[in-house]
Formats: sequence, C-alpha cells, structure tokens
Amino acid sequence: MNALTQLDMNAENANHVSLSYWQLVRRRFMANRYGMAGLIGCLIVLSCTVFGGFFAPYGAQTKDRNALYSPPQLISIVSPDGELTRPYVRGFEEKMDPVTFEFTFEPSDNKIVPLGLFVKGEPYEILGLTFETHLFGSLNGVPVHLLGTDGLGRDVFSRMMYGTRITILMAVMVMAAACVIGTMIGVSSGYFGGTYDLVVQRGVEFVKSFPDLPLYLALVAILPRRADAMAVFIMFAAILVLLRWADLARELRGKVVAIKSVEFVKAAVAVGASDGRIIRRHIIPNMSSHILVWATYTLPEIILLESFLSFLGVGVQLPMVSWGSMLNQARDIQALTAAPWLLAPVGMIVISVLAFNALGDGLRDAMDPYSND
Repeated sequence: MNALTQLDMNAENANHVSLSYWQLVRRRFMANRYGMAGLIGCLIVLSCTVFGGFFAPYGAQTKDRNALYSPPQLISIVSPDGELTRPYVRGFEEKMDPVTFEFTFEPSDNKIVPLGLFVKGEPYEILGLTFETHLFGSLNGVPVHLLGTDGLGRDVFSRMMYGTRITILMAVMVMAAACVIGTMIGVSSGYFGGTYDLVVQRGVEFVKSFPDLPLYLALVAILPRRADAMAVFIMFAAILVLLRWADLARELRGKVVAIKSVEFVKAAVAVGASDGRIIRRHIIPNMSSHILVWATYTLPEIILLESFLSFLGVGVQLPMVSWGSMLNQARDIQALTAAPWLLAPVGMIVISVLAFNALGDGLRDAMDPYSND
C-alpha cells in the first residue's frame, strides 16, 4: 500500500459521519419508490382534508335545481373548430325519450362554459379563517360539475372534497386515541406483570372475543338518531376506539416482556431509575417504530370501516358529509343505474387505502434492520 492510498483512506475515514437511527430510516425510506409513492398519495389526501373548501368549487350543500343527476363534464382545451383554447366544459341539453319518457343529457357546443383558476365563489373556512377564492370555477357564472350532481343537484366533486375532511378526521381521531390507550395499557401490562398483567390480558381477550361486524352494528344501532350530528360523530368515533385498542395492547405487551430483560433496562433499574422514567426513556422509544407502522396500517382500516357503516346508514349522519354517507345515496339500484357517477367516492377510498398501506410498507422496510436495502 503506497502513501497516497493511505492518505486517501485516512481522508475518507475523517470525512465519514455516523448517522442516527432516524437518519438511516429516512435514507432507506427515500430509496423505497413504493413507500415514496404512498407518501405522495397520503399528502394529496391530507391536502384535500385541510384545503377541501379551496379545491371544491361549491359548498357541500349547494344545490343546482336545474341539474338533477347531471352527468360529469369533461374539461377540454380544443375548441369545436379544432383550435387550442382556454380550458372549458360543455353544457348539456336535456332531452326526453318519447318512448321510455327518460331524460337524457347530451353535450352541446352552443353551451360553452370557460374555466379559470383562483376564481371567487362561495365563502369557506380553513383553520378558522374565511376565504372566497377557489382553485377553479366558471368564468361566466354557469355552474360546472366535473363529477356530475346527485338527486338534489349537489356537486359530487365538491361533496367528495368536503367528505374527505370528515372521513380522514374520523380515521385520525380513532387511530390516535386507540394508539394512546393501547400503548398505555400494553406497556404497563408487560412491564409490571403479575396480577395486573393477568387481569389486563383477560380484559383484552374479552374485547377481542366478539365478532367485529355484529358488534359494530349492535353498538352503532344504539346511537340516538335524533341527536346532533356532531354528537353522533363523537360517539361513533368512541365506539370504534373502544374496539381498536386491544390489538395494539396485545402486540406491545409481548414486546415489552422481551425488552425489559435486556441489559440497558437492567442497568437503568440498577442505578435506581424510577419505573416511569424507564418506561418513558427506554421502553416506549424502542417500540416507536412498531407503533408508527401500526398507525399507518390502522388508518386505512378505519377509513374502510367508517365508509362501510356510513354506507349502511348507521355511521355519520346528515348534514355531515363523508365518503360513506355519499355512497349511501347509491344503494338504490335505480339511482345507481341513472347516475353511476355517484360511486366517485370509491375512487378516493381506494386511493387513500392504497396510499396509507404503501406508506406503512415503506416505513416497515425502512425501520427493519434485517431487510435488504
């Protein structure tokens, strides 16, 4: 080995900086294309949750009496003459079939509705502040319905944006509350053991012994239908929390039993650290990766559960709007046949579930020291 090679090796070692655990996780996660795609999808869904009023051209309850079950309008940038022009949509001409007496909508080149960005419209609130500027809208005041309307003339796209807020808020609330309760019960049960552990684990088994769907329906059925929609929303979330914490508590209990026997925990006990300090500084930080991954997998489960129960009419109640309550309008086969665009919230549900699952897979691989880079 010559002197130049030795100097190069010394310089490389001198410039080497050791990375922390979370820095390594971030580097591994950013190299995972599937996980990054899930992160982008999650950010899109969360942006719709916060800025839904900005993306929606109309309010959730705004009605267009002249457009009942109006079909979606496609955006075009090519004029009827074949020239590039400002984005626009075509209005519809309503016609009645003389044989079946059914009304049909046909696009008309005589009803051109130009579109623009950052158009003023109905006021909405974001984080307590009132705004009137929307991402897009009609420039001549004629209503635009990109995903059509429902039986009351309400814009499906706008309602879907506002429904994102309720559905994701429900999922985040339930996930956060179940995470806190499950972590507290699971960690304390595994750490203290003894009779306390025995009693807690029997309680966990009791909660998990019931079949999920019948129990959900039975508990939701007792919600007062004449109560305020917000009160029903809170009680509905409380029921979901009541039945979701047990899985995390059981998983963390087993991990704590293994972690409390390792050397650094025994050393903390030997120097006289209190139980609370050991749990806060040693036990919970070593399970943070598992809790984080559990949270990302639980969110899509809550989204699907809320959408399913609201679809059955036993979840979120009017006038609150969620993806499931929007799908409730499509239960009638006649309405679904006449207006298949009422199933548009299914697309948002699929995107959200796939995005959060992809994010969970990416985090799991990034936090697993034994996974292949």
